[in-house]
Amino acid sequence: METEIKSSSFFKTIDQKADRALELLLLFYFIFGIFLGFFYETWLVAFGVGALNIILYYGIKFLLPQSKAYQYVGSLVVGVFMAQFIYQMHGLFEMHFTAFIAIIILMAYQNLKIFIPVVLFIVVHHSIFAYIQYIGFTEGVASYQSIYFTQMDYMDFQTFLFHAGLVVVAAVIAGNHSIEARKNSVRLFNKIVETEKDFENTQKNIEFAREIANDNYEVDYQLDENDPLGTALVNMQKNLKTSSLREKREKFLNLGLSKLSDIIRNNNSNLSLLMNETLTFIIKYMKLNQGGIFIVNDDDKNDIFLELEARYAYGRKKQANLKIHAGEGLVGQCYLEKDVIYLTEIPDSYIRIRSGLGDANPRTIVIVPIQRDGQMEGVMELASFSALEEYKIDFLKEACESIAVALNTTKVNDRTKILYEESQRQAEEMRTQEEEMRHNMEEMEATQEELARKNKEIEKQSAESKSLLTGLQSLMAVIEFTPEGRILDANKNFLQAMGYDLQSVQGKHHKIFVSPEYEQTEEYQNFWKEIGNGEAKKGTFERYSSKGKLVKLNAIYTPIADNSGVVQKVIKLATVLEQ
Repeated sequence: METEIKSSSFFKTIDQKADRALELLLLFYFIFGIFLGFFYETWLVAFGVGALNIILYYGIKFLLPQSKAYQYVGSLVVGVFMAQFIYQMHGLFEMHFTAFIAIIILMAYQNLKIFIPVVLFIVVHHSIFAYIQYIGFTEGVASYQSIYFTQMDYMDFQTFLFHAGLVVVAAVIAGNHSIEARKNSVRLFNKIVETEKDFENTQKNIEFAREIANDNYEVDYQLDENDPLGTALVNMQKNLKTSSLREKREKFLNLGLSKLSDIIRNNNSNLSLLMNETLTFIIKYMKLNQGGIFIVNDDDKNDIFLELEARYAYGRKKQANLKIHAGEGLVGQCYLEKDVIYLTEIPDSYIRIRSGLGDANPRTIVIVPIQRDGQMEGVMELASFSALEEYKIDFLKEACESIAVALNTTKVNDRTKILYEESQRQAEEMRTQEEEMRHNMEEMEATQEELARKNKEIEKQSAESKSLLTGLQSLMAVIEFTPEGRILDANKNFLQAMGYDLQSVQGKHHKIFVSPEYEQTEEYQNFWKEIGNGEAKKGTFERYSSKGKLVKLNAIYTPIADNSGVVQKVIKLATVLEQ
């Protein structure tokens, strides 16, 4: 739109200059007509036709100011002036040069169509009057004798063609020149517009570069795709903005972690003080509004939970819930998933941030696991009225890793301190017990003598038991099972009775000795469950050898349990009744 306005103004200026040239020519022709009147006494033609020409031109220009009709009227008028001069000079052909002068002036409009009125007028005018003269219509006419079209008796067709052809050729040459002039004007206009645009772009680029130099990377810039310098400046702005943001975030991260390290180093002797100082620093450094730190309490391995160790601006309702188990609420879920939870839609009943002037829901909640190498030490919950950028959440992750290390170290120190105090107490108790031990030494010596005597008796009984067991091994079929019925070992008597070798049965289940029908019975399923629970089984049992023959055994299944009563293995002693 702006270009169209400039284009209209530019070519309007060309038309105005052409108007001035044409109007000066019309004024000159009017005065020239009066001048000719002195010599040829053609005053009526000079004033009458000349005045009508001037009135016609300026009348159309006045009545149609927004139209270019007056220009075409001006073209017609200069043709009429040429005819006027011919009449005033009694048909002098040299007056055709005034038409050529007019054609030269009309070239200033740079419009091919502007020549049409003057050429048409000359051709039509010469055609009509030449024909009238040729047919003899002017003979005996008195007015024609004083003012006439040509000094020749008549104008033949050849003469007419020469006159009209010269005018047309002149108009064609002038028209072609006008076309080229218009093209040059268009090129000049485009060059001017381009130069102005380049100048505007240069000024914009200078101002844009000045803003960038002042570290204003948020300034908006309307980029012209054909402006390489502007494109380069926009790319530079983007790169500098990215570098500035990266530097800002790195500074935020490094400075925050450095200050946090100082707090941890200065308060690592007291867990509660450390957590409160850490939480206060993070909330103020990140310009948050509320928060709490929950640490893992694993004193009872069967009841591990999170307890609120530090809080900042928590309300009474939030403080009341100090014990949270894994998966319980958002804090418990964060502990379970070991990942950050970031919320932007907060239920009204979840948390409120209060001040002396009122209370309101936070806009964001972020819950961060306090962990190191997958080892959870706690959870940090933070609330804010504003959203958190990603780099701030990254800072919280790294900060929580440092806090996890500090928590672990502080816990270890606290436990070490407790153990040291416990060891001191135990040392004192041991000193007290030493006295008692001295008094008991004599009794112990006497007891040791009694024990030595009993040990000899036990050794004797043990030797007798081993002899008995050896005898049983030689007389009876013996096999050992797991509590589930898997074969561990078997003696030679059992293997011979059942037709197996040790390698073929070891590791297999007892069911290889029973029929498939009996294996599926509820009695057999309960058989090993009861033995596994410590119940001995005895009686006559029907079993099958490796060749499928029935073997009747009189046997006892004896569960062998450890000190805690858990069955470790089952020993079966059997005698073969029938094979």
